[in-house]
Amino acid sequence: MADFSNIQYHVFEDYDIPFDEKGSTVGTVRKVQWVKIGVEPDPEKAKLEIRHVTIKEEGEIMGKGYSFSTPEGPNELVHGLIKIGYGDTKEILREVRRREDFLEAAKTINEDPDEGDGEVFDMRDLLIGMDDDEVA
Repeated sequence: MADFSNIQYHVFEDYDIPFDEKGSTVGTVRKVQWVKIGVEPDPEKAKLEIRHVTIKEEGEIMGKGYSFSTPEGPNELVHGLIKIGYGDTKEILREVRRREDFLEAAKTINEDPDEGDGEVFDMRDLLIGMDDDEVA
């Protein structure tokens, strides 16, 4: 069994996306680095991590988790989860519309020959009927 007593967990960014809460345990999404005690954490080496954390009076206890090895990993996971039906479609669209690149992607979605099944649609149709307060 590995000895982790000389390792510390440094959080560079807590994205405040609690999920899968049960009792005092919650799933977290953070950008972190695990380093030996005494070694200065390096933000360039931090990785996106999904982990169960148990909250106790004395602090957080790290449970099982997963650190992404590549920058593409989180994107591939999101694409895969959406493809197999996870996520509320309306909520996904609300969040995607807030992204800086949304309008450009909507204008150019039909220009990628490798995308889709040949069916042409106007991405702006997704916005029809939406109230202004839902866009902001």
